[in-house]
Parts: sequence; C-alpha cells; structure tokens
Amino acid sequence: MDIIIEPVTLENFKDLPNFSLSPHSCKYCAYWESLEFDDWTKKEDAEQKKLNWFIRVSKEFGNCGFIVYVNKIPVGFAQYASVKYFPTISRYKAGTPSNDAIFLTCLYIAKRELWRKGIGKKLLEKVIRDLKSRGYRTIEAFARRPDAPSSEVGDWSSPAEFFLKMGFTVKSQKDGIILLQKEDIC
Repeated sequence: MDIIIEPVTLENFKDLPNFSLSPHSCKYCAYWESLEFDDWTKKEDAEQKKLNWFIRVSKEFGNCGFIVYVNKIPVGFAQYASVKYFPTISRYKAGTPSNDAIFLTCLYIAKRELWRKGIGKKLLEKVIRDLKSRGYRTIEAFARRPDAPSSEVGDWSSPAEFFLKMGFTVKSQKDGIILLQKEDIC
C-alpha cells in the first residue's frame, strides 16, 4: 500500500474525499467554517464555502490541511488552524478550546476498509510535525465519547480512543463529546 500525504492546495483541493455521507463528505462539508452550513446546503455552495475558507486561511495562517492518498486515490483528510477560524466551536458544550491552541476539526479516513491500518496515525503525526515545525505547542480536538450513541454525536465524529492512544488528554467533556488536548508538541 503506497501512502502519500500532501498539503491541501488550490491544485489538489478537488481531491478532498467524497463519500456516501454527503453533505458531510470532506469535499462538501463546511460545518466548521460556516455557521450557515447545514444538511440542506447545496453541494456546490458548500464546496465553494470550503474553498474560499481554505484560500483565506492558507494566506493568513499557512497550511491548514492534508489529503491522504492510498495508491494515488484520495482516502483521507485532516483540517486544522487557529481556533478563531472555526465559528462552529461556539456550539459545543464540551468546553472551549484554548485561544493559543491549534484546533483539529477533522481527521478522517473515508474508506472503512482502511480503518485501523495506521493511516490515521500517520496523518495525525504529519499534522503534528507541521505544527511543531511552525512553533505551535498545543493541539486540541473534539471527539466522540466511547459510550456515546451515534444518534447523539453522529457516526462521523472521531472516537476519543484514537486521540488518547496518540497522547492526547481529556480537557473537558459534556453530552457525549470530549475536548482533548495534546500539549508540548514542540
């Protein structure tokens, strides 16, 4: 299995994974980027919102995402930036990420047959190396509590166990969602 992880650019933005959970497919999900996104947002509108967000944040913050390719097929995605770029964070009762932390909104492998193959781990390690090289010290993410029913938090949300295995600690939790933190990544 040939795994390549590339930063998201204008040239490869079209490769963001598209899968059956649309509008939650990475390519059409503007959930974190816009308070106006919902399940009824047209794909084209959501994709344009996400692209506009990437252009703006890339200019202001720098690299803010990676695409994972397995055998040249896009299968995964990670997205992150400073907390200020994600207005939807305010909706979560699990706690507020630190203003000086980098917030990881998405780390997803779209093909279930590739889960538990180490691809997500490689993707997270790539994100952490990128942030470390830029002098950032803390990364935070929301995740699904292990016993939370999917009806409460959605099947698409990342499981907390993954982040805990990767050295994150629980910062706070509420209603099936945990705010996790990894400090001193420098």
